[in-house]
Amino acid sequence: MNSLHPEPRRIVPLDAAGWRWAAGRTAPVEFAAGTPVTLPHCWNAADEYVSGRELRRGWATYWLDFDSPAAEPDRDVRLRCGGFYGVGRAWLNGRSIGRFNGDYLGFDLDVAGALSAGANRLVIQVSNRYSRAVLPGIRDPDFHLYGGLGGGLHLAVLPRVRLSRGECRATLEDAATGAVCIEVGLTNRDGPCTALSLHVAVRDPAGRTVAEPAAVDVALPPDENARREIRCELPAPQLWNPETPVLYEAEATLRCGAEVVDRISWTFGLRTAEFDPQRGFVLNGQPLILRGVNRHENLPGFGFALPPALHAEDARLIKELGFNFVRLAHYPQSPAFLDACDRLGLLVYAELCSWKSVAGGCWLRAAETQLARMIRRDRHHPAIILWGLGNEGRHRGAYLRLRALARELDPSRPTIYAENHARRARRKNTAGLTDVWGLNYEFEELDFARSAAPTGCALVSECANLPYARRGHWAAEAQQAALMREAARRTEAAGPGVAGWTLWSFADYATPRRQRWFRECGVVDGWRAPKLAADWARARHAAAPFLSVRGDWSFGAGLRRRLYVATNAREVRMIRADGASELLAVPEPGWIETDLEFDGGPLRFVGDGVAAMLEPWSEPTGFSVETSLLAPNLFRCRLQILDERGARVQGFEGEALVRLPAGARASLIAGEAAPVHAGQATFYVETAGAGTDVSLECRVAGCGQQSIRLPTGEGRP
Repeated sequence: MNSLHPEPRRIVPLDAAGWRWAAGRTAPVEFAAGTPVTLPHCWNAADEYVSGRELRRGWATYWLDFDSPAAEPDRDVRLRCGGFYGVGRAWLNGRSIGRFNGDYLGFDLDVAGALSAGANRLVIQVSNRYSRAVLPGIRDPDFHLYGGLGGGLHLAVLPRVRLSRGECRATLEDAATGAVCIEVGLTNRDGPCTALSLHVAVRDPAGRTVAEPAAVDVALPPDENARREIRCELPAPQLWNPETPVLYEAEATLRCGAEVVDRISWTFGLRTAEFDPQRGFVLNGQPLILRGVNRHENLPGFGFALPPALHAEDARLIKELGFNFVRLAHYPQSPAFLDACDRLGLLVYAELCSWKSVAGGCWLRAAETQLARMIRRDRHHPAIILWGLGNEGRHRGAYLRLRALARELDPSRPTIYAENHARRARRKNTAGLTDVWGLNYEFEELDFARSAAPTGCALVSECANLPYARRGHWAAEAQQAALMREAARRTEAAGPGVAGWTLWSFADYATPRRQRWFRECGVVDGWRAPKLAADWARARHAAAPFLSVRGDWSFGAGLRRRLYVATNAREVRMIRADGASELLAVPEPGWIETDLEFDGGPLRFVGDGVAAMLEPWSEPTGFSVETSLLAPNLFRCRLQILDERGARVQGFEGEALVRLPAGARASLIAGEAAPVHAGQATFYVETAGAGTDVSLECRVAGCGQQSIRLPTGEGRP
């Protein structure tokens, strides 16, 4: 390896390097002003979930002063940013380094000619204003068009002759023999044309090298790209599936003699997937009902600027609730979420950015660009099984061109679009243009949908949308759970070719659409606290014994009480404090609603290998807070309202006011409040630095105030 470059690639993180931010197009003389921020950053984060408050759209400026060593003439230096909504322009040391469209996929700008040895100033201006040429291409979709550099940013110092990550993937050719085709992309960015050799190694989940095929010679002239295919067989191949999501690692190394010119690695899974008119979705030769949720990529107080660990936490929670499938609504989402889906075994329906806005002209040109970028970036993920071309919009020419592009870039995966008015699809002649047809809400059109689709398969891409199912409002939560039970039942009883369902939605979310401000249709609330629907999902789908009991068991209510029991037990015995018991049958899978007389004592519920207790409660007097470290400097805080005996108060409604330590950000409304529903609140806190414990102050009206210690010095669990 060349002693000048002990590693062929070098990443220089810039997220916490001392950024400043200001609204508008800030002039250079104003650079001393501005607000200190770290990336990823969303300037609307504190404004959502506030009724009547419009989120700011327009221009803003970020700037950063940083030091750099002298540029190396044989290195290519790129400024790379993760995905966000908006367009803009960047300058380095007063020199323009390019315009960009964040496109929910980020940007990649050449900065080698502008980088100075020593002090540098980077200026980035970005706008989240509506444009027909910027997807979704509609002024007010039913989700926020957030503003900011929401994807994080770094410098990448790369060899000029290098491997192209977007052109690298591994494809299973024969499941029985473990035959795999590994495709590797290469590019020469004004480097020498040198005789090189390409080496590939494959490692199993334990890190053992299980295949190392013969090297391939490569000669790549300047400013040209190439792709090579290398085949090998993996002994005793382990297939990727939701129960055992086995991931292999491919490592590609480019050498010039003994010198390592470049090296990259990526994970992949071995699996086959198809949609069959008789068996629906088939994974590794076995039919599998797709049971999932639609996910928006946001969190109150963070907007779309989520740290990677929160993406992983969403995937973990979706899996924990028993789902095996997630639709990325309605835009490309973070690689951190897709990586977590690969690790956990969550199947994914990826989608370009669209909401009732499919069209020709500039919209279609933007859609083709985004679709190509998304497929190249994400096609190595075994979790992805569908490419979504649009949502609730109709344009025959657009779908034909997008389908052709998807097939060119990734013929292994089928396409889909989601339709909420089949009669309009008939009129616009868009039925059957994608391989699988997604149907939003119209169960009565399932026969038409599967008959129209070339694969003979339909997917219920949205269902069970109840926008006022606020957590803690038991009747609305129960209505939502009933809608979801019925949607699952109707879909799974629809017969051959109906592959599954995705609920609307995973979590509550904020929206500007028709001044609704927020939509409370999630299985969990916006802060990821579970509702009755989440309990039902776990009871219906989780393998482990599960039993949850919710409802008003307080001293202040009337004699008759309705309780909601979610369980996967076949029957549940309810035991009162005096020993009297009653056997509760489970009339439908996972769910019991029962009316009981309140006797002032605790209730114990016992099922197959599982039990739950419901304590009566009186007036709230205090609260407890449980903290969990999710990643370095990232905490989940769960607050529980208590009465004077320490019993959990499930009927409290209010808010917790939180004062954060300097430099921290949290999932709080207007930067200060966490809503408390059903006596509980969940919020996330990201602190500014590692190694020093910090505290936050939390106050609930009528329940006192506490100082909560966040032990950042303990490291990741």
